Amino acid sequence: MKLLVTSYMQEEYVEEFKKMFDEIKFVGMMQIDRILTEDELIQEIADADAIVVEFDPLTRKVLESAKKLKVIASVRGGAHANVDVAAATEFGIPILYVPGRNQDTVADFTIGMMVAISRGLAKGHHLIKNRIITDDKTYVENGFCATDINWVGSTPEKFAYLQYKGPTFSGKTMGLAGYGAIGRETAKRALAFGMKVIAFDPFVKQEDVKQDVTMVDLDTLMSTSDFVSIHLPVNDGTRGIISAEKLALMKKSAYLINNARAAVLDYDKLIDMLQKKEIQGAALDVYPIEPLPHDHPLLDLDNVVLTPHIAGCSLDPYDRSYTMLLEDLDRFFKNEEPKRIYNPDSLKK
Repeated sequence: MKLLVTSYMQEEYVEEFKKMFDEIKFVGMMQIDRILTEDELIQEIADADAIVVEFDPLTRKVLESAKKLKVIASVRGGAHANVDVAAATEFGIPILYVPGRNQDTVADFTIGMMVAISRGLAKGHHLIKNRIITDDKTYVENGFCATDINWVGSTPEKFAYLQYKGPTFSGKTMGLAGYGAIGRETAKRALAFGMKVIAFDPFVKQEDVKQDVTMVDLDTLMSTSDFVSIHLPVNDGTRGIISAEKLALMKKSAYLINNARAAVLDYDKLIDMLQKKEIQGAALDVYPIEPLPHDHPLLDLDNVVLTPHIAGCSLDPYDRSYTMLLEDLDRFFKNEEPKRIYNPDSLKK
């Protein structure tokens, strides 16, 4: 059997896949540092029995050309992002996937964003690196000195100790819009800070919650949280759910964090509120347009922390992904039902 791999894969897992397949061909990210186009995929997938894929577009056209393809192994928690699930199901091609593969990674990043935006971490770094609050005037060397606040600068704007006072997290309220795997991991970390944690999720009942988390409606979450952190998938029920009306409920002292998907949030309203200082700030990893164009209004704001869609990016999720995919591929080729199938109806084919 032949395996096509278009995703990143560590060497130890390459050796494991070699035990399962007669031939493995690597194309895409590991060779050319980009995803394949639809036409390139059509050419490469023609004689593949299986494919390991992460970002490359497995469209209906591609799947129609994959006459030998028996199974798709998606290195993602949401395979629909780049796989035509309906087409794969129609053609009887099961999609193996890896739910919760980066829940810890995104939760860690969320807490980092919370610190960065509210305590001046990112802005302080930017101001020093760009020599904005450095000064030619000589001051007492830090250490055994008369004062422990030496970064006073020659102007009030350079007196960092006064400029960047942010909230202590203990006692503040973290509001989680979405209480799935990532939301629960974020809650664990927020609770460790001594925060009160509330969450909105229409699919979760209070009696099923095992953490010290209170389930609330979305209006309550938006209006009472000191930090609103979004962890919602995009579907017909969530698209635009953090609307202009919901954003307007936020406290002026509150911060918003979005490491989920841009489509759930009204960015025009958010930008307007940030420009008018109607909320304290926002930390964003996802955007309606990616990459951000040079003239995007977010780039002109000083009360935001912006990162290039990297919340789920670390080395550890690949370990989890390939451990799960190897297990399910082994079950599949033994004619046993895999544990994690994105389109279980495909098995009926």
